[in-house]
Amino acid sequence: MGGRFELEVPESVTTRFLVATQSRTLPGPGFLPDAIGDGGLAREAAAMLESAGLVVEPVTRPSGELKTRFHRLAAPPGRLATVVGARRHIAVTAAGPPAGQPRSAQAARLAARTLAAAVDGTVADLDSRRILPGSPPPAEPERFALGREWVSVFVTVDAGDGARARVDTSGLHRFGLPEVAARHVPYASMLAAANLVRGLTWQLVAEQAAWLGRGHRDRTRSTRHERAVSGADVLRFWGVGPPDRPPGACGSAAVRLGWTGTDCPDCPAAIELVPPVRLPAPSPPGPASRASPPPAGPAEDQWWREVAAAMPQMARPDPA
Repeated sequence: MGGRFELEVPESVTTRFLVATQSRTLPGPGFLPDAIGDGGLAREAAAMLESAGLVVEPVTRPSGELKTRFHRLAAPPGRLATVVGARRHIAVTAAGPPAGQPRSAQAARLAARTLAAAVDGTVADLDSRRILPGSPPPAEPERFALGREWVSVFVTVDAGDGARARVDTSGLHRFGLPEVAARHVPYASMLAAANLVRGLTWQLVAEQAAWLGRGHRDRTRSTRHERAVSGADVLRFWGVGPPDRPPGACGSAAVRLGWTGTDCPDCPAAIELVPPVRLPAPSPPGPASRASPPPAGPAEDQWWREVAAAMPQMARPDPA
């Protein structure tokens, strides 16, 4: 496998949470520094509050952008109404360089959850498009894992092929990366595609964190254009992967990286996970080009069946 894939690294990334409550009164400006505790994340949040890297402010009149993000939330109607129809809303927004992730995002969610606990509220993550479980939600863990409500995976009908599905992430952009998508997925392979997307997501975040950790501050970086994604990568997405197994090892699926369109308001394009058996598009896909690949064929369907065999399996327990 060879070739390089170019990625733009933003100068700053933003994490957005919203606390919805029926409370008539809200805590004062000095509430959070005393309420968030004294752990590592709490110290991070306190420092961000002091430097204005973390901003907490009541929403007096929702902006057009906020209304758009409201409508992007994916939740059962009852839970969605709890957030959209709440008497009061508090915006919790963190902004800073990608090198500060994921700690700055964790600190922001800690602040949002602390506020929600104080006002018997609900936290909406406007980046992953989900309403966090619990009202009030549980405490924020110090240990980070992408699968802990940081990156959502959505399955929809593929607009370019109604007989197939499309899989998209939401929330990856707050880590300084485009969202990830898979197109032309057979309906029988939706679970395999969702797991493959999760595995690639973990690889991209781990690579970017390591690159930034070495002191790089360039606005572009390159990564492998072709790669292997394994079941171990999927487990790492959930925070339970084997630490001694390298990315892509054991039971892996070969993929290529491309570009495709996205409805993410913070991304000019999404990284497409392209089956290596797919014929090239009429023109090279990229942020400035939205050329659709040819319809999927038998070779691509067979590849998806091979992917399913490489991804983690759902096993039924043995009967007693």
